[in-house]
Amino acid sequence: MQVHVYKIRHGSYIETLMLHIGKKIANLKMNSILDAEIIRQNRLASNKAIIKKDVAGVSKYWLPDFVQVAGDGSHTIGKAKIVADWKYMFTHSSPVFERIPVDIQISDSGDKAWEQGTWAYKNEKFKGNYAAMWRNKEGKWLTQSELYVSLD
Repeated sequence: MQVHVYKIRHGSYIETLMLHIGKKIANLKMNSILDAEIIRQNRLASNKAIIKKDVAGVSKYWLPDFVQVAGDGSHTIGKAKIVADWKYMFTHSSPVFERIPVDIQISDSGDKAWEQGTWAYKNEKFKGNYAAMWRNKEGKWLTQSELYVSLD
Protein backbone atom coordinates (compact mmCIF):
# COMPACT_ATOMS: atom_id res chain seq x y z
CA MET A 1 0.00 0.00 0.00
CA GLN A 2 1.42 3.35 -0.96
CA VAL A 3 0.86 6.04 1.65
CA HIS A 4 0.94 9.69 0.71
CA VAL A 5 1.79 12.11 3.47
CA TYR A 6 0.93 15.73 2.99
CA LYS A 7 1.67 18.53 5.38
CA ILE A 8 -1.55 20.19 6.43
CA ARG A 9 -1.49 23.77 7.56
CA HIS A 10 -1.18 23.78 11.36
CA GLY A 11 -0.89 19.98 11.33
CA SER A 12 1.82 17.40 11.42
CA TYR A 13 2.78 14.58 9.11
CA ILE A 14 1.75 12.07 11.77
CA GLU A 15 -1.73 13.56 12.09
CA THR A 16 -2.14 13.45 8.32
CA LEU A 17 -0.92 9.87 8.17
CA MET A 18 -3.32 8.84 10.94
CA LEU A 19 -6.20 10.52 9.12
CA HIS A 20 -5.32 8.67 5.91
CA ILE A 21 -5.07 5.32 7.70
CA GLY A 22 -8.35 6.02 9.49
CA LYS A 23 -10.09 6.58 6.16
CA LYS A 24 -8.65 3.31 4.78
CA ILE A 25 -9.90 1.41 7.83
CA ALA A 26 -13.33 3.03 7.53
CA ASN A 27 -13.48 1.98 3.85
CA LEU A 28 -12.55 -1.61 4.75
CA LYS A 29 -15.25 -1.72 7.42
CA MET A 30 -17.81 -0.32 4.98
CA ASN A 31 -16.84 -2.95 2.40
CA SER A 32 -17.26 -5.66 5.05
CA ILE A 33 -20.70 -4.35 5.97
CA LEU A 34 -21.75 -4.29 2.30
CA ASP A 35 -20.35 -7.79 1.67
CA ALA A 36 -22.15 -9.15 4.74
CA GLU A 37 -25.41 -7.66 3.46
CA ILE A 38 -24.86 -9.25 0.04
CA ILE A 39 -24.39 -12.65 1.71
CA ARG A 40 -27.50 -12.09 3.84
CA GLN A 41 -29.53 -11.25 0.72
CA ASN A 42 -28.13 -14.32 -1.09
CA ARG A 43 -29.25 -16.48 1.84
CA LEU A 44 -32.74 -14.97 1.84
CA ALA A 45 -33.02 -15.47 -1.94
CA SER A 46 -31.96 -19.09 -1.45
CA ASN A 47 -34.71 -19.50 1.17
CA LYS A 48 -37.28 -18.18 -1.32
CA ALA A 49 -36.01 -20.66 -3.92
CA ILE A 50 -36.54 -23.51 -1.43
CA ILE A 51 -40.17 -22.50 -0.99
CA LYS A 52 -40.57 -22.64 -4.79
CA LYS A 53 -38.68 -25.98 -5.01
CA ASP A 54 -36.29 -24.18 -7.35
CA VAL A 55 -33.05 -26.17 -7.17
CA ALA A 56 -31.31 -23.87 -9.66
CA GLY A 57 -32.23 -20.89 -7.50
CA VAL A 58 -30.70 -22.54 -4.43
CA SER A 59 -27.61 -23.98 -6.11
CA LYS A 60 -26.59 -20.81 -7.96
CA TYR A 61 -24.88 -19.78 -4.72
CA TRP A 62 -22.77 -22.98 -4.49
CA LEU A 63 -19.21 -23.46 -5.70
CA PRO A 64 -18.54 -26.53 -7.89
CA ASP A 65 -16.81 -28.32 -4.96
CA PHE A 66 -19.53 -27.33 -2.47
CA VAL A 67 -19.71 -29.49 0.68
CA GLN A 68 -22.92 -29.96 2.64
CA VAL A 69 -23.13 -31.64 6.04
CA ALA A 70 -26.73 -32.45 6.97
CA GLY A 71 -28.27 -32.16 10.43
CA ASP A 72 -27.75 -35.89 11.03
CA GLY A 73 -24.03 -35.69 10.21
CA SER A 74 -24.21 -37.22 6.75
CA HIS A 75 -22.33 -35.27 4.11
CA THR A 76 -22.17 -34.81 0.36
CA ILE A 77 -19.38 -33.30 -1.72
CA GLY A 78 -19.82 -31.63 -5.10
CA LYS A 79 -22.46 -29.29 -6.47
CA ALA A 80 -23.66 -31.75 -9.15
CA LYS A 81 -24.29 -34.51 -6.61
CA ILE A 82 -26.01 -32.17 -4.17
CA VAL A 83 -28.19 -30.72 -6.95
CA ALA A 84 -29.29 -34.28 -7.81
CA ASP A 85 -30.07 -34.96 -4.13
CA TRP A 86 -32.14 -31.77 -3.87
CA LYS A 87 -34.05 -32.56 -7.08
CA TYR A 88 -34.88 -35.99 -5.66
CA MET A 89 -35.90 -34.45 -2.33
CA PHE A 90 -38.19 -31.89 -3.99
CA THR A 91 -39.92 -34.51 -6.16
CA HIS A 92 -40.48 -36.95 -3.26
CA SER A 93 -41.36 -34.60 -0.41
CA SER A 94 -42.16 -31.00 0.29
CA PRO A 95 -39.56 -29.73 2.73
CA VAL A 96 -40.00 -26.08 3.59
CA PHE A 97 -37.17 -24.76 5.68
CA GLU A 98 -35.27 -21.55 6.04
CA ARG A 99 -31.92 -20.43 7.30
CA ILE A 100 -31.84 -17.23 9.33
CA PRO A 101 -28.38 -15.60 9.47
CA VAL A 102 -27.45 -14.36 12.92
CA ASP A 103 -23.83 -13.34 12.29
CA ILE A 104 -21.77 -12.82 9.14
CA GLN A 105 -18.08 -12.00 9.39
CA ILE A 106 -15.87 -11.05 6.44
CA SER A 107 -12.18 -12.00 6.51
CA ASP A 108 -9.58 -9.25 6.65
CA SER A 109 -8.53 -10.21 3.12
CA GLY A 110 -12.14 -9.86 1.90
CA ASP A 111 -12.14 -13.20 0.07
CA LYS A 112 -13.84 -15.40 2.69
CA ALA A 113 -16.79 -15.07 5.02
CA TRP A 114 -18.25 -16.94 7.98
CA GLU A 115 -22.02 -17.10 8.37
CA GLN A 116 -23.85 -18.64 11.27
CA GLY A 117 -27.47 -18.81 12.19
CA THR A 118 -30.48 -20.97 12.87
CA TRP A 119 -32.49 -23.21 10.58
CA ALA A 120 -35.93 -24.72 10.95
CA TYR A 121 -38.46 -26.62 8.89
CA LYS A 122 -41.76 -24.81 8.64
CA ASN A 123 -43.69 -28.03 8.04
CA GLU A 124 -41.70 -30.46 10.24
CA LYS A 125 -40.28 -30.51 13.77
CA PHE A 126 -36.63 -30.32 12.67
CA LYS A 127 -34.51 -27.31 13.66
CA GLY A 128 -31.01 -26.37 14.70
CA ASN A 129 -27.97 -24.24 13.99
CA TYR A 130 -25.88 -23.89 10.87
CA ALA A 131 -22.61 -22.41 9.73
CA ALA A 132 -21.44 -21.61 6.22
CA MET A 133 -18.19 -20.63 4.58
CA TRP A 134 -18.49 -18.23 1.66
CA ARG A 135 -15.84 -17.30 -0.89
CA ASN A 136 -15.68 -14.17 -2.99
CA LYS A 137 -15.01 -15.39 -6.53
CA GLU A 138 -14.54 -12.59 -9.05
CA GLY A 139 -16.78 -10.27 -7.03
CA LYS A 140 -19.52 -12.84 -6.45
CA TRP A 141 -20.13 -14.45 -3.04
CA LEU A 142 -20.58 -18.24 -3.31
CA THR A 143 -20.90 -20.94 -0.66
CA GLN A 144 -17.95 -23.30 -0.17
CA SER A 145 -19.53 -25.37 2.61
CA GLU A 146 -22.47 -25.60 4.97
CA LEU A 147 -22.74 -27.46 8.27
CA TYR A 148 -26.14 -28.12 9.82
CA VAL A 149 -26.58 -29.42 13.35
CA SER A 150 -30.01 -30.75 14.25
CA LEU A 151 -31.10 -29.71 17.74
CA ASP A 152 -34.62 -31.14 17.83
